[in-house]
Parts: sequence; structure tokens; C-alpha cells
Amino acid sequence: MRTRSFLLVTVVAAFVASLVVGAPATGHPERIAAGTVAFGHDQEPATLNFYLTEGNSFATSLAIAPVLSGGMIFDQNAKLVPLLFDGAPRIVRANPLTVTFRYKANAKWSDGRQITGRDFLATYRTIMNPNWDITSREGWEDIAAVRVNGKGATVTFKKGRSFAAWDALVATSPMPAHKVAGRNFNDLWRDSLDIASGPFRFVSWQRGTQLVLARNNAFTAGPKAKLDRVVFRFIPSTPSLFQALESDEIQVAEPQPQLQIAEIRKNSRFRVQSGPGYLWEHLDIQFGAKGHPALRRPYVRHALITGINRAQIREALYVRTGLVASAKELPVLQSHIFKTFEQYYVPHWRKWSFSQAKVIQMLTARNCTGGPSRPAANNNDIWTCPNVGKLSFRFTTTSGNQLRGLTFEIAQRQLRSVGIELLPRFGPAGTVFGQVLPSGDWDIFMFTWLGGPTSSATSFGLYGCGGDQNYMNYCNRKASNLLQKAQFTPDPKARAALLNRAEAMMATDVMSVPMYVRPGFLINNTNVKGPVLNPTQQGSTWNMQGWTVG
Repeated sequence: MRTRSFLLVTVVAAFVASLVVGAPATGHPERIAAGTVAFGHDQEPATLNFYLTEGNSFATSLAIAPVLSGGMIFDQNAKLVPLLFDGAPRIVRANPLTVTFRYKANAKWSDGRQITGRDFLATYRTIMNPNWDITSREGWEDIAAVRVNGKGATVTFKKGRSFAAWDALVATSPMPAHKVAGRNFNDLWRDSLDIASGPFRFVSWQRGTQLVLARNNAFTAGPKAKLDRVVFRFIPSTPSLFQALESDEIQVAEPQPQLQIAEIRKNSRFRVQSGPGYLWEHLDIQFGAKGHPALRRPYVRHALITGINRAQIREALYVRTGLVASAKELPVLQSHIFKTFEQYYVPHWRKWSFSQAKVIQMLTARNCTGGPSRPAANNNDIWTCPNVGKLSFRFTTTSGNQLRGLTFEIAQRQLRSVGIELLPRFGPAGTVFGQVLPSGDWDIFMFTWLGGPTSSATSFGLYGCGGDQNYMNYCNRKASNLLQKAQFTPDPKARAALLNRAEAMMATDVMSVPMYVRPGFLINNTNVKGPVLNPTQQGSTWNMQGWTVG
């Protein structure tokens, strides 16, 4: 479809006109008191337990990271800095890799107990317990031993398994040993959280409306929070989220890229921060038994990526709307492993250029029938291919996200013009991420991975055969072996060479369609001082203890 760019502008203009009004932002939120900031977000956690697959969402991390703090956190420069640790962890032996660290003497749980190496040991044992639905055991499964010494611990990795992202691993938020012992971890902290190690503590959660945190007065490992409370308000409707900002129902938001941001930038009542981050938007393709059988054929995947004009989508939704200043600021992403701003970025996927005529040639050559003889914007003829059936695919993503809905609509029309059909299967974030994504019962899934500087080193978990978060069920043994070797290669240059060799194979396979490094945005009312955009999965609440409201 989309043979002419003005059709894209027409669609975008229609949606922009609909942004003027929106439904009320929330049900019945409580009034905001002095010393309180309301933080609006378009997604709601499914559980408060961010160690579990069901809790593996940015929404959970934003709200719970200030409660269950880590030994170290990523700052606004994507550098790991100590929080509960008394300093950076040290390597005491190279082979087998052995590292040691120590929690601060004033690092305590909110019930007064000291945070010690036993809490890290409990974390390790809980993560490695096969009974619990842990998001990923990557790196943890390579630990040979954890030795506790009071407030500290020494971690020894298996010989030849020097996990490249070891520093981020040991910096994980420790679990309170006295709270997890003897508990069913799959059900722990589902609806409430009775312990804290960070500057805030959990107060209440009204599902569908809001979650409330309060200052943790027992926190002494760093400066105490200046705010009395933070109220996270869940507003899945894009227009309603921005309406809530305008009406002062919320004062801070870290929205996904949305068209309204261009307008709110003009309002002097708000500060808008933006910049590239370790966030990449992509269309994953299902290889498993629950996915469409056609997607297991390389020529079908090649037709998909060739029929999507990624540059045109970027131009229509980001450049012409003013979300970014120019196309140069948001290049089409041609890698799944390295971001465009990273040193070892190689544009492996650049070989897949947009060509509607080529899609039709590909499918005709494979004896597919029933499709169009030439691209047409009003085409209704869909291809059927030998032994795999009709090229009609379920397209899953989150509901309520306006820009993502527009992305789908444009890609749907582009592909339909060459005889490939996309059927929308949208749903709430908690459902599509917590249930649909890990189930493998989907065909194409559009979402954003959030990571950090260590993400490339841990690519095996996403793209390796049997990787913990390889929800695509993709497996290329040669590429997988290289990815696995890379995560145990400490030298960055040597590791990057392995990763790029692997990605060259992945790009030929087309197991996913990279879109772009999604720009991050942080909006705050100028009455709120202190929010700073963080480019990593740490999110904007990373320094929330320093925020003030006037």
C-alpha cells in the first residue's frame, strides 16, 4: 500500500484532529496533597514482583525500583553508580572470574534489619529455583558459588563462563532473605509489598487507577526522599494522558513517543527532555508452533521486511509531526544488537530496502497465488502460498498507544498493497506482555525492548536458541553459538566482533524487523524540580528521592 506519501499525511492529519479531546484520565483518584507528585503512565504493572516474567515491564520497574533498590543503578549518563553498595564491586580473580562487593553499613531494610550478603545469596537461590517463573536466569546460571562474609559477598563464576555483564548482575536489587524464605515466590508481592530497601515504600494500589508510594523514613543508605508521596496514575489512553498533564491531574510523565509531545513543547508550563536511549522498537516474528506456518519460510519473512517502508513510517510519524527535528536525528535502525549511537554498530539490515515490486516477484517465484500483479493502494487480493496457506497474520501490540496504532495502520496498508494481510490483535499491556508474548501464541509482535550499555553482551537471552527471553522461538545454531561465546568474552572489541558475525546471519534470517532507536521523553510541570531523563531501563524514577514540588 502507501505508494504515495501524501496518503500518510492524510492519515496522520486525521489522527491529529482527534487528539483535541479525550475521556477523563482516571476513575476516582485521590486528591493530590502538598509534598506529593502524581506520575502518569500509560501502562500498569500486572504484579509488583519485577523478578517474575509477569512483572517484566517498564511500568513495574518505574514504580518498584525506588522501593527495592539495587546495589548499583544506571545514572543519566548510563554509568553504573553505587547505591546500596559501599563502592564499585571488584574483580579479585580473572579465571575463574571472581568478584566481591559489600553493602553499606547503613543499608537497611525498612523493618530495621541490615542488608547483608545473605540477602544476595537468597536472591541467587531464589532466581535459580526452577519452581519460580523468573524472567531470566542468564548469568546467574553461570555462577559456581556465592560466599557470604557479613555485609559482603564474593561471587565465583564457573571456569570459562566469565559473564561479561557481571557488574550489572551483582548490582541486582537484593531480595530480603527473611521475607522470601519459605514463601511461594510466584505469588509474593502480587498486590502489595511490605518491605523496602530504597528511598520510598509501598503504600497502596488501586488496580486500574493508581499506585501510591511514600517516603521511606528508615532509608539511610543515601539522601532521604524530599517528597512525602508519589502517586502513579495509570492512564492507557494517549489523549487522556496529555489531558491529565494539561489539567494538572499529573505533574510528571515518561510517555512513549506520541504526537501530542510536539504541542506540549510549546507550553511554558512544562519542561520536555528528550534524547536517544537504549530503547529499540521492532516487529518480532514468531517461529514456534503457535505462530503462522508461513512465517517459518525465509521467503515470506523476506517479503515482509521488503514490503514495509520503515523510512516512510519514521518520516510520517516522527519527522513531519515534529517529534524529532530531522530524519538524521532518528535513523532507521539496521541492527538488533547495537544502537545507532554505539561504537560497534554495523548496519547489517540495510540490505533489506523497500521495494513493492520485489515483494510481488518474491512471492510469484515461490508459486504463491491470488495476490496482486502490481502494487495498489486499494488492493484486496491476498496471497496464498504452497503448504503454508494465506499470508494473513495476527499483529499484536498494546492498545491505547496512539503512535503505535498509527504505525500498525501504515504498515498494514503498505503490506496490503502487495497482498499481505495484517490483522490487529491489540490488548492491555499487562495481558500482551505478561501472557501473550511469553505464550508464543502470536504471529507478529510490535514492542520496545529497554536495556542499557550491557544489553549487547547479553543478546543470547533474546536471540539465542532457548534464550530466556527469546519469545520468538527463533534458532540459528551458528549464530546462537557466537552469541553465547560473546557473553563470556570480556574484551569489548572481541565481543563485538562475535556479535556482529552472529547478527550478519540473523539479518539474513530476518527473525525480526528493527524499526528505530526510540527517542525517550520525560515531561514535567515546571513546579516539579529534579526529574532527569535516564536513557536506560532504569527509567526516570532513578533519582526520584531528589525531586521537589513547589
